[in-house]
Amino acid sequence: MERLVEQSMEVVNAVLEELHHKQQQLLFTQEKLFVLSKDTLKPVLKQTCRDIAKLMNCDRVEIWLFNEERTELTAENIYDIGSQGDRSGDVLLRSEVPAYFDAIIHKRTLAIDDIATDPAMLGLQERLFEENDHYHSMLDASIVLSWGVGGVLCCLSEEKRHWKAIDKHVLASVADMLAFMFDRLHRLEVEEHLHALAFTDTLTGLDNQHSFNQKVTVKLQELYEGQRGIFLYMVLDQFTDIQGVLGHDGGEQVLLKMAKRLRILFPDPALIARIGFDHFVIFSPVQLSEEKAVAGITEIAEEIRKPMAISGQEVYMTFSYGVSYYPDHVDNAKAGLQAAQVALEAARKKSSRKARGVYQPTMHAFMKENLLSEMNLRKGLDLGQFRLFYQPQVTCDTGEVNGFEALIRWQHPERGLIFPGDFIDLAESTGLITIIGDWVIKEAFAQLSRWQADGKGHLTMSINLSPRHFLHAQLPSYLLECAKQSGVKPQKLMLEITENVALEDHDAVKKRIAELRALGFSIAIDDFGTGYSAFIYLQHFPIQQIKIDRQFISHLDTDANSKAIVKTIVQLGKMLGLRTIAEGVERTEEWHALKEIGCDDIQGFYFSKPLPVDEINAILEIYQDNNKLFLPIEKVRA
Repeated sequence: MERLVEQSMEVVNAVLEELHHKQQQLLFTQEKLFVLSKDTLKPVLKQTCRDIAKLMNCDRVEIWLFNEERTELTAENIYDIGSQGDRSGDVLLRSEVPAYFDAIIHKRTLAIDDIATDPAMLGLQERLFEENDHYHSMLDASIVLSWGVGGVLCCLSEEKRHWKAIDKHVLASVADMLAFMFDRLHRLEVEEHLHALAFTDTLTGLDNQHSFNQKVTVKLQELYEGQRGIFLYMVLDQFTDIQGVLGHDGGEQVLLKMAKRLRILFPDPALIARIGFDHFVIFSPVQLSEEKAVAGITEIAEEIRKPMAISGQEVYMTFSYGVSYYPDHVDNAKAGLQAAQVALEAARKKSSRKARGVYQPTMHAFMKENLLSEMNLRKGLDLGQFRLFYQPQVTCDTGEVNGFEALIRWQHPERGLIFPGDFIDLAESTGLITIIGDWVIKEAFAQLSRWQADGKGHLTMSINLSPRHFLHAQLPSYLLECAKQSGVKPQKLMLEITENVALEDHDAVKKRIAELRALGFSIAIDDFGTGYSAFIYLQHFPIQQIKIDRQFISHLDTDANSKAIVKTIVQLGKMLGLRTIAEGVERTEEWHALKEIGCDDIQGFYFSKPLPVDEINAILEIYQDNNKLFLPIEKVRA
C-alpha cells in the first residue's frame, strides 16, 4: 500500500511539474514581448483550467479572485468540459453566500462531498444545480497571495466524490502556482502604477513635467540639422473663477476636455504635458518660419477657445501663452520651458486674458527687475512705508469740505515719494494689490475714527478698489470688521470702482455691489464715461455716486461737447437719485460751469492737491470752532 501511494505521488508530482513548466513557458513568452497583463494572462489561465480538469478528473474548473475588501469574487476563467468553452466576469457577492466566503478565507482547502447538504454551500446550491448543470461535489483551494487569501481555485464534479488527501494536496499545489502568477502580475501592475505616477498627470493622462523634459531631450537629439522646435507654455485664463462656478467636478471636466483638444491639435510627434493646476506645455518640431509658426498657433488658439459643454451649459475658455524656439532661444528642454514661461509672464503684464508673447533675450533682465521691484514692494508693506494722502471733496454750491478721497503713496527710503502709477500695476500682477487694498481700508477707517473723536464725524472718505480686490471673497467681512473695530459707520466710507470692473464678471459685480449695499457701504463709479459701458452701470448696478472723469472737466467752459456730456450725466444722476462729483477741477471757470450745471460735489487742485494727514489736520484745526471748512483758501492752494 505504501508503495502504491509513493507511485501515485510520483505521478502527481510529475504532472504538477509539467503543468508548472507550461505556465512558466507561457509567462516567459508574455514577458519577452513586454505585454504581461490581465488580458495576455487569459490564455495561460485557459490552458491551466484544461490541465487541472484533466489532472483532477473533474467536469468544471473555476478560478476566482477577491476584490480588495473581499466582499466579492470575480471569475477570471471558468472552463466546462461538456461545452468545451470558457467564460469570465461572473460575480459572487459575500452578502449572498457569506458562509462560503468565510470557509474559503479561513481554510486552505474546502472539500465538499455533497453540495446539497453542506452548510458552507448555502446560497450556492441553486447556481450549481441549474438546468444544464448538475454538480454534486466540489473541491476548493485558496489562492494565497503575498498579502493574504486573494482568490480560490475550484473543481466541480457531476458525480459524487469523496475527496482524498492527495486531491487536496494536488489542488493546493496548483493554487500555489496560480498565486505565483497573480503575485507576479500584481507586482507588474504596481510598478506600472508607480511609473504612471512618476511620469503621468493622473487626471488627464498627459505627461507630467518630469516625463516631458525627458521626452523632449530625446526629441531634440533626433532633430535633423537645421530643424527647429517650438515650446509653448499655456495657462487657462481665470480657471479658478470658472471652477468656483462649476464646482470641482466641473473644473476637472474642463481640464479633461482641454487635454483632449490639445491631443487632437498637436498630434505626434508633438509632446504635451500638464505641469500644474491649469498649466499646459507643448513641444513640437517645426519647419516653418517664426511668423508662420505664430500664425499657425493663432489658428489653433481659435479652435481651443470654442465653447465646451460642461454640466449642461456652454463654457467659453480663453488662455494665454508664451513661445520660445529651439535652437534660436534655447538649447535644452528645461531652458525651453523657462523661456516660454518668461514670454508668457511678460505678456500678462499687459493683459490678464488672451495674452501671447514670444521670447526675447531682454525679457530675462525685465523679469529680474520686476522680481526685485516685487521684493521691494513686499518689503515696503512689511516696513510700513506706505502713506495715505487726502484730497478734499467739497460741496459744489458752497465749497464746504464734506469729505476726502484717500490716495496711496509709497514713501521709498531711496527713491522718495512714489505715486500709484509706478507700482499699482506691479501690485496687480503679483497679487499684492489685495494686501495693499486691505491696508488702505484699515487705515481709512482708523483716520475716520480719529476725526470722529475730534468732533469731525460728519466727514466721509472715498477709497479706490481694484477689480481683483473688489471681487475678493473676504472683502465684505473685512470691511465690516474694520468698521466695527474703528467704531465708524459703514456709510462714512465710499468705495470707488471703475467701469471696467464689469468686464470681470457682470453677475459677480452685481451681486457684490448688492452685498456691500446691504452692509451699509456706498459705491461710486470712478472715471465715469470713459470705460466699459457707462450706462450699463446705471441700468443694472445699485450704485450711489457717479464720479465724472477729469477729461470732460478740463475744457468745460470752452468745449460745448464736454459741457453737454457733463450736463447729461448730472441730469441723469438727478433723475436716478445719484449724487455726482466732478474730479480734476483746476480753474475758477470750471467750478462756475459745474455750479451752473448743478453738479453736487467737486474736487481738484483748485481746492487742494492731495496732502499728508498732518497738513490736512493743521487746516482742519483752524476751523475747529465753527466745525466748517470752506475752500479754496490760499494756505491750502499753496
